[in-house]
Amino acid sequence: MRIVAATFLTTLALGGCVPRSDQGLNNSSDRSSLDSAKAALVDGEAGTSLAIARGILSSQPNNVAALCQAGDSQAAMGDRLSAEASYRRALTIESHSVPARLGLAKLLLRDDIHGAEAAFRAILVDAPHNPVVLNDLGYTLDLQERHAEAQSLYVEALATDPNRLSVRVNLALSLALSGQAPRAEAMLRDLAQTAGASSKVRLDLALAQVIAGHESEAAQTISTELSPDEAKQALAGMAEFKTTSPAK
Repeated sequence: MRIVAATFLTTLALGGCVPRSDQGLNNSSDRSSLDSAKAALVDGEAGTSLAIARGILSSQPNNVAALCQAGDSQAAMGDRLSAEASYRRALTIESHSVPARLGLAKLLLRDDIHGAEAAFRAILVDAPHNPVVLNDLGYTLDLQERHAEAQSLYVEALATDPNRLSVRVNLALSLALSGQAPRAEAMLRDLAQTAGASSKVRLDLALAQVIAGHESEAAQTISTELSPDEAKQALAGMAEFKTTSPAK
């Protein structure tokens, strides 16, 4: 494949948290704690998220939701072995847990893309309209440059959940990489201007701008997100995507 998967993984967004099973959650306090763990992970605070999950597990070792949250946090921290153990522990308690199966599938992405695709497709059989599963499968297809297939899955996911940010970002990036950079740039600009937009969305916008040939605009977009040296390096990396994208 022309696009190096390890690099592409830094641009596309995997699906956000899916609804967890409440198995093992004893009260509203536990649910609130789990929500805090999810929010911490979204904010890039994987260590905090893991600590909260472990706090729940200290008194509820069979809490499937907390086990999956721990796995998500460990994966974000690069501890793949511990993440896999957390997901597999969850599956011994709830054998069809979608979050645990998704977690294991995502662990395959860096070294077994075809295995990841097969795993996501198997999950989709049991959760055919789940926007997170559709998004993650689309992501996997984008990594293989099967952009048209990926885009159809993103559109299907948005039909179920029109406001899911990760799906909208992935659709835009997929369009950029398949020769529709101006359209992608417009989509990402709208997302970047929404209240509470993350720096990640603005970096995605910069990538679309580079692919569209708007390097000066891209430099301006990331000027508030990165130091000058970091911005220079980021723009150089983004330029590689411009050479791999189909002509418009």
